[in-house]
Amino acid sequence: MGSALWAGISGLNASAKQLDVVANNLANVNTLGFKGDMTFFADVLSSSISGGSSGTLQVGRGVAVAEVQTSFASGSFETTGNATDAAIDGDGFFMVNDNEGATYYTRAGAFHLNANGVLVDINGYYLQGQMFREDGSLSALGNITLTGLQSEPQMTTTYSLGANLNSQAAVNDTYTTTQSIYDSLGAVHTFETVFTKTANNTWTATFLLDGTAVTSPASVLFEFDSGGAMTAPTDDVEITMPALGTGATFGTVTWDLTSPQALAITQYASASVIRATTADGYTSGNLKSLAIDPAGIISGFFTNGQTSELAQIILASFPNPWALNKLGSNLFGETVMSGSSVRNIPGASGMGTLTPNTLEMSNTDIATEFIRMITAQKAYQANAKVITTEDTLMQVLMNIKQ
Repeated sequence: MGSALWAGISGLNASAKQLDVVANNLANVNTLGFKGDMTFFADVLSSSISGGSSGTLQVGRGVAVAEVQTSFASGSFETTGNATDAAIDGDGFFMVNDNEGATYYTRAGAFHLNANGVLVDINGYYLQGQMFREDGSLSALGNITLTGLQSEPQMTTTYSLGANLNSQAAVNDTYTTTQSIYDSLGAVHTFETVFTKTANNTWTATFLLDGTAVTSPASVLFEFDSGGAMTAPTDDVEITMPALGTGATFGTVTWDLTSPQALAITQYASASVIRATTADGYTSGNLKSLAIDPAGIISGFFTNGQTSELAQIILASFPNPWALNKLGSNLFGETVMSGSSVRNIPGASGMGTLTPNTLEMSNTDIATEFIRMITAQKAYQANAKVITTEDTLMQVLMNIKQ
């Protein structure tokens, strides 16, 4: 008869543990990347009431908590305005390192730049990834440092312009176009093309850089047919810029007249006008903003209008993620039972992809937890009733002598 008392007590303890798990899940309903737990029970080894081996003559000894297992189902996604926030859509964990270099794993993708320009999580731990080198290759896995990044200038090497030259202009009339080009240090210069009509259907072009005449070539002859289409020159024009005296250079700049992308020079009976200009090259630029794509590539947008790939976020997965050690602060630790981490870029080898400007919220389902709370409460009440009933029976037994 006494075994019922101990079975009831085991039921109380197990139900109390289940309520602890439910309470923790509900407490973390707003915790970023939180993964809720589920309680699994197992019956305690039964005892035989007759000494035989038949299973029909056994009485159980109660219940025990067999396992508290983490559910790695995805939580809901919340859109944010932070460009460095990211949520993992699928399997995998972000890797973060503390100041001692210890690696932890998390689903909480709320990252920001610290005072040193390094991407960190809400604990101040360093997000792990690979930096792009200048040649496009990737560095070894480490901290993602985005401080002091600058877009290098690019010298102008090719330009084109689209214009119409008025066929009704008088001989010796001129028309000047102006556009900006960049030297090897990224300084902007004013480049002028001066068209002078020399005869019907014939113009010459001369050039000035910041008001200084270009001597090679001294001029270029342009000829047009009766329909206003350009017939000469038939090749691109190579222009040697004058020395700058600033330590910067230009080299040879090509006026693109023949490629499919070249802008047309025409001679129609309408006002001389410049329609468009193009030129490669740009000045240096400072980092203005960031963006993360689904493959985990962090791109930088610079003040000179250029975009550059800066870093690659690396994710980790485990053969047995349910055996990871919960460390608090949204962090998990690797264990022997979890197996070693497998690392790869988002979207590769079963890894989830990243959803930028988004955070993964807790996967706690309030309705489900309330149901578990009710069942745990009822189980606790039922086991308490077993204990009070057993106590009554024992009291009856004690009163037999009376």
